[in-house]
Amino acid sequence: METLTATETQPMTNSVQFVCATARQQLKQLRSPIIVGVAGDSGSGKTTYSNGIRRLLGSDLVSTLCTDGYHKEDREQRQISGRLPLDPAANHLDRLAEHLKALKQGKAVPIPVYNHGSGKFEQPENFVPTPIVVVEGLHTLYPELIPYLDFSLYVDPDHPVKWQWKWERDLKRRGHKAEQLEQEMLQREAAFKRWIDFQKIDANVVIKIFHSQLQCLAPHQFTGILPNPCYKVELILQPAPVPLPTLPLPFDLAAMLAVDQPPFMLAAVPYRYWGRSAIAIHLDGVLSQKTIAGLEDYIVNYTGIPTDEAIPEEQYELTSATRFAQLLITWRFLEQINYLLQKNR
Repeated sequence: METLTATETQPMTNSVQFVCATARQQLKQLRSPIIVGVAGDSGSGKTTYSNGIRRLLGSDLVSTLCTDGYHKEDREQRQISGRLPLDPAANHLDRLAEHLKALKQGKAVPIPVYNHGSGKFEQPENFVPTPIVVVEGLHTLYPELIPYLDFSLYVDPDHPVKWQWKWERDLKRRGHKAEQLEQEMLQREAAFKRWIDFQKIDANVVIKIFHSQLQCLAPHQFTGILPNPCYKVELILQPAPVPLPTLPLPFDLAAMLAVDQPPFMLAAVPYRYWGRSAIAIHLDGVLSQKTIAGLEDYIVNYTGIPTDEAIPEEQYELTSATRFAQLLITWRFLEQINYLLQKNR
């Protein structure tokens, strides 16, 4: 069996790079930016996947708007009122809608800023839209905001994963007190189901994250070596209106027969998700760095972004299943960009 290598895919890469150079020029000339909504609970990993898009498309094209500044109360005020930021009534969603409308028109807007370290609001910042604007927040896929979005992601980690991430982030990096944090996290459970979880129904991509389940697939004793932590990622993808050319995967199938190879699972399952056609992509374990690098280089060449200009990865993005998921999400987003550009010609 022949092994597909990066060299063998190079002719296709060059031809695609020429096409995408034109697409980059078109993006820079857009009067109305392409807005991407990324929703999910606090601490769910939204930034990980928006960073993946930014890193692979280029910082000159992508900017991020965090909606935490639209909370009505700061941390101290919330401790007195008992209100949670998950409650849509505790946020200025009307102001956010006005700002998204203005951004769609190519106008700069004063974005309110919330400092997670101090728990206080700071002076608004003038936000000038880039060709692609990523909007991250708790309520980004609410009905009053969806009309301004061109593409949407919902990040949905499993309960134990989300609990661990939020605990480590808020306790170690944001200075929360352990007792108050635990009380707030328990209080958030019902609020999440009531006000946040339903947004995944309208997302183009739903990202579900679990602790690795590869050990459960071993009939007897599991002998594979996995990084700690290691996650299983399930992507629920709404098919693109206009698919892009074939995305090659530089993968050595023969290496699967060697016991010293890192364990990995990849599966694609078509099904109906909330009444819509969808594909569920299951990723678990560790792909070889050669495979990841080959796929990443192909996408970088497609977008026309030189590799040395790509934004460095964050440390929490080093799990291979997560990186592979970022690449697939970015490719699906490129399909949406291609569709929008054709539509606007």
